[in-house]
Amino acid sequence: MKSFLLAVCLCFSMMASAQNVEKVGTVELGLPYDQALAAMKAEWGDPSSKNEREVTYKHKTYKGFEFDEVVFRFRNGKFNEARFFVKVGSRYAAQQRMEALAKEMGKEKTLSKDIEEGGAWFYKGGRAPSEAAPLFTLCTIPRKGAYGMELRYGPFNFEKPEIYSTIQK
Repeated sequence: MKSFLLAVCLCFSMMASAQNVEKVGTVELGLPYDQALAAMKAEWGDPSSKNEREVTYKHKTYKGFEFDEVVFRFRNGKFNEARFFVKVGSRYAAQQRMEALAKEMGKEKTLSKDIEEGGAWFYKGGRAPSEAAPLFTLCTIPRKGAYGMELRYGPFNFEKPEIYSTIQK
């Protein structure tokens, strides 16, 4: 009876995790490279550069905010990470931009505010599609001689844990 209940619980957890499909814009996380690239081109046009591990765009708008650079990354041929960067200048301006974007993203996903070791605050929100982690993080960062803001999705692991492969056999 215990093994039957364990099997049922595992099935429900697999179904629950499989149903948690998250997107960056209209691009579904976990998509194979070719499908993700086609979705990216449909939403943002032709990239500035691309290879099988990374697709980069310059000067794009997301959630109503301008970003200097947007980088989509792939691991094992699947879309697993997105980073949106904007160079603002001062730390204060970067924090103000982060606050504004957090307010906008908080309309769709639950957010929490946390403090880094150095005293800077950041936000994390949503639920990752493949693990018990936040979907995205918003933070201020020093980058290329000035402060900026970064919106980061992932990186996420879309490989099945060993336990799932064993159960499916």
